[in-house]
Amino acid sequence: MFVARLICSDTDCADERVLEAETLAELEAMACDCGCVLEIIGWPDWVKPRGTVVVSLPARYPVAQAA
Repeated sequence: MFVARLICSDTDCADERVLEAETLAELEAMACDCGCVLEIIGWPDWVKPRGTVVVSLPARYPVAQAA
């Protein structure tokens, strides 16, 4: 997942957004509501995590069973 700051390529449009996409190609293909292409201008300084990090151990480590 990629998250980027984008701005409209039309100088008369002041649209700026933070968007996410599965690939960089999807981000590059984003369009503004005015019909112009959105250009990547940077990456956000901070993005709120939307999930929980889960650590998966290899099978060779035994898992403790609850009583």
